Amino acid sequence: MRTIELKRGWHNVNENGDNYVSLPFESPCYGKVVLSLIPEVGGAHVYADIDGADGVIDVLADGECAGTVMGGVRKLCYLGSMTAGRSSLSLEMEDGGAIRRGVTLHYTQSDVYIKPYGIFVRTDSADGEKATLTVSADMTGGESVKRRLILDLEILNDRGKRTCRKTKAFIYSGGEKSTSVQIKMRRAYAYETDKPYLYTMKASLKTENGDVLDESSTVFGVRMQGAFEPGGLIGTTVPHSNGILGEISVRDAERRKLSALRDLGYNAVRYIGCPSAAALDAADELGLKVIVDIFDNWTHPREGSLSHLTFTHDCEERAALAVSILRNHPSVVMYSVGNKPEENLGRKGSECRERIFAAVRAADPSRPVACAFGKPVPTERELAERGIKRSDTRGKSEAELIALADECGFYSSASENMLALTDICLCADGYVPPEGMPNIRIDTMPENAYESMTSAEYDQMMLGDFSVSGMDRIVHGATVAGDIDHTCLPRNSGLYRSMLAGAGGSFILVGGEGSGMLEGRRYWKASDGEKVSVRVFTPGDVVALYLDDYLVGRRLAGRVNKQFASFDVEYRPGKLEAVCYLRGRECDRVSLTTPDAPASITLLTGSKRISAGAGELGYIDVWVTDGNGEPVTDYDGDIRLSCEGEGEIVAMGNEYGKSADDDMVTAIGGHALVAVRGIKAGKLTLKAQAEDLRAGRVQITVKD
Repeated sequence: MRTIELKRGWHNVNENGDNYVSLPFESPCYGKVVLSLIPEVGGAHVYADIDGADGVIDVLADGECAGTVMGGVRKLCYLGSMTAGRSSLSLEMEDGGAIRRGVTLHYTQSDVYIKPYGIFVRTDSADGEKATLTVSADMTGGESVKRRLILDLEILNDRGKRTCRKTKAFIYSGGEKSTSVQIKMRRAYAYETDKPYLYTMKASLKTENGDVLDESSTVFGVRMQGAFEPGGLIGTTVPHSNGILGEISVRDAERRKLSALRDLGYNAVRYIGCPSAAALDAADELGLKVIVDIFDNWTHPREGSLSHLTFTHDCEERAALAVSILRNHPSVVMYSVGNKPEENLGRKGSECRERIFAAVRAADPSRPVACAFGKPVPTERELAERGIKRSDTRGKSEAELIALADECGFYSSASENMLALTDICLCADGYVPPEGMPNIRIDTMPENAYESMTSAEYDQMMLGDFSVSGMDRIVHGATVAGDIDHTCLPRNSGLYRSMLAGAGGSFILVGGEGSGMLEGRRYWKASDGEKVSVRVFTPGDVVALYLDDYLVGRRLAGRVNKQFASFDVEYRPGKLEAVCYLRGRECDRVSLTTPDAPASITLLTGSKRISAGAGELGYIDVWVTDGNGEPVTDYDGDIRLSCEGEGEIVAMGNEYGKSADDDMVTAIGGHALVAVRGIKAGKLTLKAQAEDLRAGRVQITVKD
């Protein structure tokens, strides 16, 4: 089947009137919202692929309901036949519903066709330049009449040049059918973390006379799945949000976020819920390893989700669809069937587990299947079944009940049936996996990073460590800190993990007395004579700290102190410099200098070009600088922004999130971020102004 993303031309009808919008879309109001459009393509068989839906959304084709999408569940809705330029597609939402990723149309004119996501390319072996692949095609449709068909497969390299071709003839007699073809590539470039080489597989379904019935294509990488080094996965759990854009997912935002994590030295990320196509494509291009929890919850409800309402009826279908979407992405290294589902403990709904694991492995037998295990609060009945008297549980706090459950071995015994189906145990909340079972820690807090990341040295079954959150996110109106902030700059916790992973160097934190070890600022400024705490984080084992070449003191860092040294320093303006030593030799040198007075605004952009009307964004970093062009990292002031020409400001914000104003943003730490989008080809100019600062200006070319 062919595919097209339906981004532009949606007609929005709500209580505020009519207007045209583009996807991704967040409803600007509450009440009923209707998005409608007339696609420019049609076919005998058409599917609408709804991704990132919030709330309850009815999908209508020519006024007839083709399906209902609930609570973020990705769904393929069969629309039947549609006529290009005449048939209509509508999405009806209630109470501020949203489509935060997009809608894709899969269509074909043939009565026999390859199903959406029906091509699967599996690497059976890869040795040097040679590789053996198995390509399967899932087909459907047609009358129950036997006929001879041909599956024609072509492999294109990253330049679009054909490198391999193979055909297979088979008998088709209608209905559901899957056929497989083995392909031997004489020269194959392996997909590796540092060299993420991508191929394209083109599949054509033909009659024996050579007439093309249907076509499909997918991107893939030559990669053997399932091999992991102890402690080799250094990563984080990534929220689906994208900083100042909120929950909306577009390619530029996903690549910016994942690039920031990769630059910290992380080689893996974990998503709860199937990530967007934009996120998966970005991970493929960057060479990251991806773990996906297919389900956040099963039959037990979680806040903001309605997926539990239909779980027992459609869990297999949803699992199979998710794996079909994920399996050709070489970045995806394993599937997880749930994010700490309560059914792990044998509670109501656990009867689905065999069906779910079977559906995942049937859709892709090449990757391991994991599950995330945590420690839900036990019930009195569950504890009583293990010999804990009810009188001993009354009035206990949740933490005390969990401690009682640990003492009687509740979690290990109650999760035995789920563990028996699981290849790799994802451990959260201090869950202890069975001895000899491969495991990954998935919720390491910043203060526990050292112990957790060094555990693989003595635990050969520990495959990796993931921090609790990779990016700042908004939860119940408050910011939860991650390893990078809302603008994708590294947080202190991210710098620390980067250093422990061997990808980052030393850094200094100032202040933060009485707080956590990673609290503090990264600039040198205080009141004259004030006693200031200074911590130097370093791969070295000894630190010598100087203030304007005056030796403040020497302290031990190294493993005994979790790789940091602490000092108390009497503040005076100047240069604070740490010289770090490893086994008696200087290994690093890092410094902070008292910021000069702010003088101007500098606008920096990684790309001077953006596309118009394709959902692409341009990100512009706003920095307040001194007379020497150095960032003034203690500046916290308001900056007014304006956009002229063929584009618009989509969002602006700082490390704490999106700005509430349309034209004003506070530059926290001397930094803010602006996202702009082109409207049509031409020039787009962004201006930034603030009192007593020289204004900043940058021009971007908007291309078709």
